[in-house]
Amino acid sequence: MHTSCVMTSRFRTLIYIATTTFILHLLTACSETEEQSVDVVRPVKLFTVKDSGRENIREFPATVKATEEAEVSFRVSGELVELPVHPADEVKKGQLLAKLDDRDFKNTVAVRQADYDLAASDYRRIASLRAKKVVSVADYDQANAKLKSSRISLQLAKDQLRDTVLNAPFAGRIAQTMVENYQSVQAQQPILILQSSNTLDVSIQVPESILTKIREEEVNYDYFPTVRFSGNPDKEYSLTYKEHDTRVTPGTQSYTVVFTMQAPKELTIYPGMGGTVTIDLSKVTSRSKALAEYIVPMTAVLKDDSTGKNSAWVYNPDTGVVNPVEVSLGPITDQGITVMTGLEAGDEIVSAGLSRLHPDMKVKPLERERGL
Repeated sequence: MHTSCVMTSRFRTLIYIATTTFILHLLTACSETEEQSVDVVRPVKLFTVKDSGRENIREFPATVKATEEAEVSFRVSGELVELPVHPADEVKKGQLLAKLDDRDFKNTVAVRQADYDLAASDYRRIASLRAKKVVSVADYDQANAKLKSSRISLQLAKDQLRDTVLNAPFAGRIAQTMVENYQSVQAQQPILILQSSNTLDVSIQVPESILTKIREEEVNYDYFPTVRFSGNPDKEYSLTYKEHDTRVTPGTQSYTVVFTMQAPKELTIYPGMGGTVTIDLSKVTSRSKALAEYIVPMTAVLKDDSTGKNSAWVYNPDTGVVNPVEVSLGPITDQGITVMTGLEAGDEIVSAGLSRLHPDMKVKPLERERGL
């Protein structure tokens, strides 16, 4: 009986030791599994943001306008008796454009001249008598006022006679005649449209996403965009910045920017014609990267629904970790989406699986893609 109890006690002890050992082994295995889970480095697919290239070369549809344009009209009414110019004619500054029948105006000048001569004679006579105290001060003042009035009337008549002749206010080209010869015209009625021909203005619409990144004090005036025309698409002409609107173009989120250029001699370009303006955004300002834009895969950008902000995850090769960077986006292209700000050339960003990342997460590059 005693021997049986001893054996039972030993058996229980062995079972206890075996069970304890098994449990400790399980705990150790779980601990190692957890440590291995913590130490897992997630493989990620990287995309290398390419150095500034064609994505910074932007093309804009352009419209040609006359640098100067005027609707030329007479200041007086009358019958048109001379209209020696025709549409497309080149004219010099001061050249005769049109003339009115001036007979009535000449007669008016003659009448006003006679009135002035009489008033001048009366004034001289009364002034002489006034010096002798023969006439009153009132008579003298009346004669003086009549002389001044007649002088003004005479000058007005001469001005109106001179206004029967219409001369070119500047050198240019006749764009359109709006009346026929021998037609009666009214004062300020447009007779023709005159446009400058030596220089041309070229206007484009620039989106606000670009203009907001340009500071006036940093504009690089040594850079000249170019324009091409359909008549000679292989030839580029230099443009000089002229002005831009600060009021948005109705119905758009863009602003009018105007350049000027010398009219090409080998190509006929008229106002209203179209062209294509090419601008290297990286050269517009003195900050070389100020306007740089990059195209990245659509999957390389993640939008936070709670904040509405977009971010890309940048990989740090020195530490092996990734962190989010806020980016602003531009248009979507066939190659991906345009990143306006937030990234620089050479950045390595995660191109897939962004929702599984967290700040300072250690990752392992799986594959790198070059910029599009």
